[in-house]
Amino acid sequence: MFKSIRNRLIALCVAITILSMLSLSLATVLVARDNTFDQVDHSIGQITRNHANELSAWVRDKQRVTSSLKNAVDQPEAIAHTMAATAQQAGGFDDAYIVYADKRYIFNHAMPDGFDGPARAWYQQAAQANGPAITPIYVDAASGKLCMSFVEAVRKDGRVVAAVGTDMLLDSMAKMVAAIQATPKSFAFLLDGQGQILAHPDVKLALKPVTAIDPGLDLSQLQQLARNSGSSLTQDIGGVSQLLYASTVEGTPWTLVIAIDRAQANEPVTMMVKLAASITALALLLAVAFVTMAVKRQLRGLPQVQDALQDIASGDGDLTRRLPAEGGDELARIGAAFNQFADKIATILREIRVAADSVRTASLEIASGNHDLSDRTSQQASSLEQTAAAMEEITSTVQHNADNASQAANLASDASRVAGQGGAVMQQVVHTMDGIDASARKIVDIIGVIDGIAFQTNILALNAAVEAARAGEQGRGFAVVAGEVRTLAQRSATAAREIKTLIESSVDQIRTGNSLVRQAGGTMDQVVGSVERVTSIVGEIDLASQEQRTGISEIGNAIGLMDNATQQNAALVEQAAAAAQTLQEQAAHLAQLVGGFKLDSHDVASHAVTRGAPQVAPGAMLALN
Repeated sequence: MFKSIRNRLIALCVAITILSMLSLSLATVLVARDNTFDQVDHSIGQITRNHANELSAWVRDKQRVTSSLKNAVDQPEAIAHTMAATAQQAGGFDDAYIVYADKRYIFNHAMPDGFDGPARAWYQQAAQANGPAITPIYVDAASGKLCMSFVEAVRKDGRVVAAVGTDMLLDSMAKMVAAIQATPKSFAFLLDGQGQILAHPDVKLALKPVTAIDPGLDLSQLQQLARNSGSSLTQDIGGVSQLLYASTVEGTPWTLVIAIDRAQANEPVTMMVKLAASITALALLLAVAFVTMAVKRQLRGLPQVQDALQDIASGDGDLTRRLPAEGGDELARIGAAFNQFADKIATILREIRVAADSVRTASLEIASGNHDLSDRTSQQASSLEQTAAAMEEITSTVQHNADNASQAANLASDASRVAGQGGAVMQQVVHTMDGIDASARKIVDIIGVIDGIAFQTNILALNAAVEAARAGEQGRGFAVVAGEVRTLAQRSATAAREIKTLIESSVDQIRTGNSLVRQAGGTMDQVVGSVERVTSIVGEIDLASQEQRTGISEIGNAIGLMDNATQQNAALVEQAAAAAQTLQEQAAHLAQLVGGFKLDSHDVASHAVTRGAPQVAPGAMLALN
């Protein structure tokens, strides 16, 4: 139902109308209800105050009649009786009387013997009051009915000489309160200062507390309500919602309360709501009918727009169709926009037809070029493969040379290390020969010392022989010993000279050997330097071989990358050829789709598919290893 714009628009307008009228009706009802409640509060409050004023006036009237009896206090008894009877009849009292301080009394009814008037509570109340007073409700002893008294003291020279009073049965006041009826279902009741019921339509409630009417009632609350003139209190009484209005009876401790049925007070509002609902419903029906007709009339051109768009969307669209664009409303502007759109689409389709033919021709040329590129890419790939094979052989040779150079470098390094060790040994030999030479020199010196000792010993032995000869026979044995010592000294000197000669010969030979060792050490140092230079040259040859091997390896890697790139280019050429074939087919399909639209007489572009053009099959492409 709400799929069409027209139905949704009608529903929206109706909803807005309903909401507007409901809002207006609700606002009107709320304002009227508040005004009605204010008027009811004001009216019933005024009625309550008026009846309270009537009760106050009634009380003042009774008090004036009672006060008039004060004039009878000084009169003779007969005249006092007459005045009391007149006051009773004028005020509608049950009795009128005078009680003197000396216990004399005047009553219109007979009193029992021994009646002590000054001892009565009403007399004491009058004596204590500064003016008229009203006694609490009590049960009359004579009639047994509820009664109240209006009393006032008579004073002379500040002393109470008598008290006048009148008795009023409560029935008369109850009738006055029962007659108060602000609305047909309302009622009134009167309370004293202690919250007792003085008057109520139900006489059984007399002298009972106000809670006997309803437990929710409270005297202080009602007295506060009486002070707030014009306000009301909602309270359920007997299961019925009531509006309570209260007012104080001036000159008394009494409070007059009027209760009206809340439903009855709301009857004007209820009637107004029903009337407003009826008027709103009727207005809504008229508004719905008017909105429906107006919307249908305004949107009668929508079906034409729908048919035209469906015709275009069907695939065999007639772009020569145009919508009426007369008028200034939205549908006219939609028609004009549709016509402009159709013109633009027709122009675009013409250009697409021409472009489709151009794309088809270009795709054929691209396919042919891809075929040539594929052949050249194949040749380039074959050349790169041959180059890669040659580079692999060169790399193998350079690798072999580098390995040999590395081995030669290792051997030269070992020879250099051995030569260095030989040089070190020769240095040690030189040092050893130097040590031997020094030792030989020391031995020569020692032998020289021994030779000197032998010479000195020979001299001493010679001197000893001379001395022994001088001694004669005593020294002959000493001379023999001296001769032996001399012989030993000579032999020691001869042996020392021979050893010295041998050692000097050895020293000369050691010096010659030391010189030869030094020459051999120098030669070994030259050998070590030559080996080190050979090792350095071989190391440089090994480093160059390593760099050459690295460079050739990088060249091989570059050739491998070029080979991979060539393979990828071949694959891309194959993909481009397939894409060109697909593009050719899509261009033909596009031309076929565009040819399905009906254009106007300005369509001069040919959309015939070109035949006999060279085709390149997707399979005629490279197959590279």
